[in-house]
This record gives sequence, C-alpha cells and structure tokens, in this order.
Amino acid sequence: METAAIINEQDATTVKETGTPVKKKTVNYPDKKKLYRLPYSLNDNPIGWIEATDICNIKCKGCYRLIMGEGHKPAEQIKEEILFLRKWRNCDNISLAGGEPILHPQIKEIVSFITSLGMKSVILTNGLALNDEKLKEMKEAGLLGFSFHIDVTQIRPEFKKEKIKSELELNDLRLKYAKMLKKYGFYSHFGITVTADNLHEVPELIRWAKDNIMLINGISLIIYRGLPVMPGINYYARGEKVDVNVDTLGYTIDREEYEKIHVRAQDVYAVIKEHFPDYEAMGYLGGTADHTSFKWLWGSLFVNTKGKTFGAIGNKTLELAQTVYHFFHGTYLVYPKKRIGKSIFLMSLLDPIVRKAFKKFLKYCIVNPVRFFYPMRSLGIGMVQAPDLLPDGRIDMCDDCPDMCVFEGRLVNSCRLDECRIFGDLLQIQVEDGVELKKKAAEKETEPAY
Repeated sequence: METAAIINEQDATTVKETGTPVKKKTVNYPDKKKLYRLPYSLNDNPIGWIEATDICNIKCKGCYRLIMGEGHKPAEQIKEEILFLRKWRNCDNISLAGGEPILHPQIKEIVSFITSLGMKSVILTNGLALNDEKLKEMKEAGLLGFSFHIDVTQIRPEFKKEKIKSELELNDLRLKYAKMLKKYGFYSHFGITVTADNLHEVPELIRWAKDNIMLINGISLIIYRGLPVMPGINYYARGEKVDVNVDTLGYTIDREEYEKIHVRAQDVYAVIKEHFPDYEAMGYLGGTADHTSFKWLWGSLFVNTKGKTFGAIGNKTLELAQTVYHFFHGTYLVYPKKRIGKSIFLMSLLDPIVRKAFKKFLKYCIVNPVRFFYPMRSLGIGMVQAPDLLPDGRIDMCDDCPDMCVFEGRLVNSCRLDECRIFGDLLQIQVEDGVELKKKAAEKETEPAY
C-alpha cells in the first residue's frame, strides 16, 4: 500500500494462554514520507475565509461561531476583508461562512465582488435557506459552489427538530440538495462532524457519495474537538487570567465530554481504508506542535457510474498540479472548476498511484470493452482535525492554516475567531502541575515509523 504505514504485519499472530494462534488485525495509517506536504504558507495560501454573519438558523454541536448579536457584517467591511485576504493571502478562493451566509441580504453583491477580482467563491451552508431563486442569483454572481454541513449533530427543522439517530437518515436530504446544485452546474461538497459516536458511519457516507458520483465532488470529515473547562486548567488572554465556562465558547466543554474525544485523522483514514482499499491519501498539513498529527489530510477515490472503484490520485499528481497551477496562475489550487475524469490516467506515466489505478481500469475494461465508456470521476475525501490541547497546555493548530480570516486588521484562525471576539486575542492555556489530561483513547500500541 503506497501511502499506508502498516502497523501490524499481515501475518502477525499472538498466542493466547490456550496456545491457539490468533491473527492480529492489520491497521493502516498514512505515512507522511509518502505524502505531499501542501506548500501553503501564511502569505501564499489558496483559501481566504470570510465570516459574513453570526446569524444562523440551525444549531450544531461544537460550532465555532456564537450568535453574539453582531448580526450581518456590512458589505463594505466584507469587501475590505476580501481585499485584505487577496493581498496578504494570495487566495485562489474565498470561502463564505458564518453563521449562515445565505441569510446575508447582500450575499449576491458579495459573491459578484469576489468574481470581479478573478477569484472563486464557495458558500459553506446548512442548506436550509437554499432555494431555486437563491441558486439562480448565485449562478449569476459567479459562485463556484456550495459546501453543505448536514449531520447528526444538528437539530434540523426538516426532522421536526427531533434527534437524528443515524447519518443514513440524512442521505435523502443530502441528495435533494445535490440534485438542486446539479441543475445549475454548481460544485457540490458535503461534510459532517466526526465523533466517536458516528465514526463507524463514515464509510456509509462515502458509499452514498460513490453511488451518486456524478452529483458529488467531495466529502469533508471534520474531526470534533473542544477545550476543557475543569479544575487545574486556567485560561489567559493578553497576559490576564480570564473566566471560561462551558457556555463561553461553542467549543468549551466539561471534563466528561472532553474525555470522550479521541478520534484522530489517522483513525478516520484507517476506517475508510478498511472499507475502500482503493482509497489513498495524497497530501497533508501537519500540526504546529505535534509532529505526528495530520491536521489536513487530502485523499480521493476514482469511481465510475456503476459504483466500481479503481484507485486514487497520488502525491506526485497533486504536487505537479499545485506547482503548474501556481506557475501559470500565481496562486495554489483549491476547488478545481472542472472535474477529473479518465484523462487523469495520463499521469500514470509519472505517478505510481495513478498507474496502479490505470492497470485496474484496463483489466476491468478488457473483460467488457463497453465498460470503457462508463463515465468516471474522482471523489475528493478530505479530513480536518480541529485544534488539540496538548498535556503541557500548548494548542496544536493546523500548520499554515488555510482557513484564516481577518480580525481587526490581522489574520486569525477562523476556528478560534470567537476567542478574539470575546477576549480580544487567542486564549493561552496553563495546565497546573499534577493535572493529567486524559490520554487519547485512539492511541495504538505502535505508531507509524517515520
């Protein structure tokens, strides 16, 4: 497996007291040495992040944004922030977030402004306020597409605000929005918040996307995190100790909830790999404090309209695409305007991962040449692991974070913007001597060797 570090040998066995050999389960983790480290930096990053509003029509567990009464940000201020991001981030795309950005009364004007600057734009939405009229407006304004957050952590009106028990229950709703976007030719992306409770459902979400490959461009898996409020954990802002409780931020939680958090990007990768062996990771961003962490992990899966998978895009293809795009456009690439099809197999000359997929495709077509004409697309599968509190009080952030926004004339991590809104700056954390933060339950006996 080209990008997998095998933790246990395939034929490894243990012997119980009875003397009976028992085969160990093989666990696959991504290997940083065989992945492309995305070349982003603070001043050369393809994504600019705009918080258009703090008004929202759905409540989501762990949401980074509190409703604090600020409401819709003035359009002129948003335009200034877009220009700031264009200058200091060198963006290829502007992500419009919130709150629910569709609710902003001047959202069409904002999207049109981004388009006039030669940048792409994507709206992050829960979809509730989306309709045909709004889609027509966004198409006229030049919007590239939408990234939907629809998952079991939400209390959604479509379900009469009853608790949603399974991600599978939401697939019809997701499909409804995917078909709406297809009608207007929008980029279509769906994401969920991954916790220990729904990790086992991740393969089903990917299977749903695979079965609707002509409608779905990508899947995002946001791995849930939170900051603990408990004795011995002290918070500081600008050198002064501040009071923090479980209601202070959308992601401050009590000790009991904090101790349930253990899923890592590596674990999500392993679950996907177990169910879809053709899936491969290709690129990553590490952490700012933990050298083993994967904060962003990009991968893909080639799928045809019959649901057959063949392989994935490799690290060499990603590296070449980013380098060539930057050479000709002056920015790094995110959210491609055109979908990748069978033409990707030309990269088999340079990329061993694509070559492996091409060989599998040829074997598949030789049996029945008609199969060559079945449409095929690449399904993007990305993971983002939110900030981690380390035992010494440091916070492990995304190295060269793509999702940075503007606060009072400076760049801050969008996932921690509310700390700045409330306290004026990012929080610093002190863990008192003798306080032991729980160990990650997902840690294995052995880690990948680098």
